[in-house]
Amino acid sequence: MPEAKPLEKQTVKALSWQLLYGNYAAKLGADGWKKLAQEVAAPDFRHMDSDEDCPMQPFNDAVLYIDRVVGKGDSSQVRAITRASVRAWANIFKNLTNQLQSRPQKMMEIFCWEVHPYFLNDPTSSTIVKSAPNEFILRLDNGLLEEFKIGLLEGFVEIVGAKPFIEKRADGAWRVTWEILKQAPQPSRFALLINATRAPFLTATAVPVLLGTAIAWKDGALNFGLFLLTLFGVAAFHIGANVVNDYFDHTSGADEANFTPTPFGGGSRVIQRGLMSPRAVFGLAAAFYALGALIGVYLAATRGSEIFAFGIAGFLLGFLYTAPPFRLAHRGIGELAVALGFGPTIVVGTYFVQAQRLSAEAFYASIPVALLIAAVLYINQFPDRPWDARAGKKTLVVRLPINAAIIGYQLLIASTYAVIVAGVLLRILPLATGIALLTIPMAWSAIKLLNKNYAFAYRLIPANGTTIFVHLLTGLLLFYGYVVAGLVG
Repeated sequence: MPEAKPLEKQTVKALSWQLLYGNYAAKLGADGWKKLAQEVAAPDFRHMDSDEDCPMQPFNDAVLYIDRVVGKGDSSQVRAITRASVRAWANIFKNLTNQLQSRPQKMMEIFCWEVHPYFLNDPTSSTIVKSAPNEFILRLDNGLLEEFKIGLLEGFVEIVGAKPFIEKRADGAWRVTWEILKQAPQPSRFALLINATRAPFLTATAVPVLLGTAIAWKDGALNFGLFLLTLFGVAAFHIGANVVNDYFDHTSGADEANFTPTPFGGGSRVIQRGLMSPRAVFGLAAAFYALGALIGVYLAATRGSEIFAFGIAGFLLGFLYTAPPFRLAHRGIGELAVALGFGPTIVVGTYFVQAQRLSAEAFYASIPVALLIAAVLYINQFPDRPWDARAGKKTLVVRLPINAAIIGYQLLIASTYAVIVAGVLLRILPLATGIALLTIPMAWSAIKLLNKNYAFAYRLIPANGTTIFVHLLTGLLLFYGYVVAGLVG
């Protein structure tokens, strides 16, 4: 068993302080919280990133202070303090909590594997001794208050609709049993589907379909029914690619090797968390691919056989991203594949569905969208960099020296706006599409965040999210520019 860190080297995340403040600042009052901060030497957590580490001892002291002021000073309030923080955490991660209702065993596993090691920045802070459907035994080898540990265990069982029973064994391990409450909801299948398909990322599909349709409309061709069919068909292929990539990242060990999953990296985690079997994940991918193929066959039959080429290209670029033997992401060309798939393939393909011809303008207009979706994928690989390297997944970010990798992101962003400016100046793009340059300040903020936080998975989350919004808003502004161009003739 690894030796625990000395208490003076143990930490908690600033998020722990922020949750504590959110629950008890009002009860203590402004003066009361100020007195607490002075007495325990609290860090300036309100101006810190949630992911930053703070010394553990002042946090323990703060909990005892609240127990003394709000409670009776006999540690009886500590468990309530902890459980309130757990409930606040559950509100932040509501989608995951909904998937785990009536499944305390699985919640405890995730607590030990992901949540507790993250908050303490220590993979040795919790160890599973036994995981069974009716009991869970674990070690919590860290300097948190004993009553705080009990509150954690109680809280994480309670948030999934069960009544906990906690006892400490003679060997120092904790035994957790539970009773599922009658009113406890069943695990949300909808929340699981949203998670497994990574539905929020479908903006990467919507943007190029909207752009291709707008260009066709400007050129005098628009059928709303065909637009919807194209959108649903491409979205089905996108979901299929998302899900099948999770399957192949599981079989290659890439996601299992990742110990800092974020909303933008490490996959959906449905396999790693035991929420779906690998076979079920592959079957889900096949179902969405089949739906996309049916729509593609219909469009090809009614709008031209050339659509088969776009469909096959889109399928292969998504499927082979992680599928053997090609594993494009492992070879460092994943960004190129995604750029081609979510740029020219969709934009020009959508244009063809409407106008039944190819368009050089549609191809050029797709390049900024392609570069930005490549940037989304590229920056999402920074949190995964050490784990991908360990698993042999040699993405472009893994292959490049870190300084070169950072410059690579900057070049993707700069090239995006250079293409837009050149297109407007050369009259390839309508003048109104220049409005897309309004997203430059947002892109610049993402660049600065990457420069500062490239080595910190959770601190990089704002940069990941900002890059997605830059892609979305730039694409929508290009779409708006084409609508304006169509209206003014």
